[in-house]
Amino acid sequence: MKSQKFLIVLMLFFSINSFAQNARFSQIGSAPIQFNPSLTGRFDGKIRLAGLYSMQETNAASMDHLNVSLDGKFGKYKSSGDEETPKAEAAAPSKPLKEGKDEVFKKSRVYGYWGAGLNFYQYGGSKSPLDAKFFSASLARHFYNKSNKMFGFGIQATYAESNLDESRGSEYDREISGGGFRYPFTTSVPQKGSNNYLDFNAGAYYAMNTDAVMFELGGAMHHLAYPKNDPRGRNIDNESELRHRITAHSILRLRLNQNYGIVQKNMYWQEGLYYRSRKINGDSAQIIAFWSGMEFYKINPTGKINVNYGFYTRNFQTLMPYLTVNLGKIANLRYSYEFPLNSKKYTAYTAKRSEIALIYTYKRYTSPGTRFYKKMNFW
Repeated sequence: MKSQKFLIVLMLFFSINSFAQNARFSQIGSAPIQFNPSLTGRFDGKIRLAGLYSMQETNAASMDHLNVSLDGKFGKYKSSGDEETPKAEAAAPSKPLKEGKDEVFKKSRVYGYWGAGLNFYQYGGSKSPLDAKFFSASLARHFYNKSNKMFGFGIQATYAESNLDESRGSEYDREISGGGFRYPFTTSVPQKGSNNYLDFNAGAYYAMNTDAVMFELGGAMHHLAYPKNDPRGRNIDNESELRHRITAHSILRLRLNQNYGIVQKNMYWQEGLYYRSRKINGDSAQIIAFWSGMEFYKINPTGKINVNYGFYTRNFQTLMPYLTVNLGKIANLRYSYEFPLNSKKYTAYTAKRSEIALIYTYKRYTSPGTRFYKKMNFW
């Protein structure tokens, strides 16, 4: 127990030393394909349909965000602890299991599967001068080098399009903007135009699971081709090139007791990067965000409806209460509300975000709390 508490304190210590300015979603984990393409197909089940809607408001503007994703698995796959063990194999535990095994055997054959997915994201407001849409297609490969170890990588192509019309209004705040296109401008004449580009992203992860602890580490790099992102449809200078974004995450699952389990997550997001540093003071493309929090799960729930809860924070300057309702093995409803802890002192944190996500899963093996300490997937 002492070592588990030490791991929690260590993860939170690293999060304290990160600074945050801008964010997309509060529930960034409910849009995993957008966060890291290697997470395509990284779930318990065969097909997953997820929708996330976010209403965001600051003192200067309001904006709505919508993310919809569809991904599935192909080939011979297992969820490494998420699926139920067949009765015939469960009666003979000394015999190695080919599917759904949780133990590590001396002779372990490599298993793996492919994941493919589509993701749609858009943001905008009725009085916002800029709105944008992003269409993504992802392909990922997942491997099991042992029954309790898993790793994978993924690639993604994104088509983005923007619509700029400053005559619609002037409600814009970078704190709640979805990004992807350069804005705002310092010109006095109202700007108008549209643009589109093709983008590429790549990512990877590694995970390991034991009865006492499970951890996962992953990272991704986006905007590999520096696409031209001036929303007016013309490239003026190098500042209109979309710089790289890097994302990283860690997941730590710990055994708490026989009634509840705990999952601690950290997620990092930074934009405005070149391969070599060319940072300019006051550059609006330089965006950093960090999420950190815990989720508490009820172990082996007796009913089909299971309510779990948690909380997240953004650099310890906002608070996000988090509620999830699991409807058996079919649907998962998630709600969160993010508010600043001290907006007078931290003026960059005036945003209030109310978000709801609904996730449908086809052929899921177990509900989130069942066989909790055997599970590998917590997305």
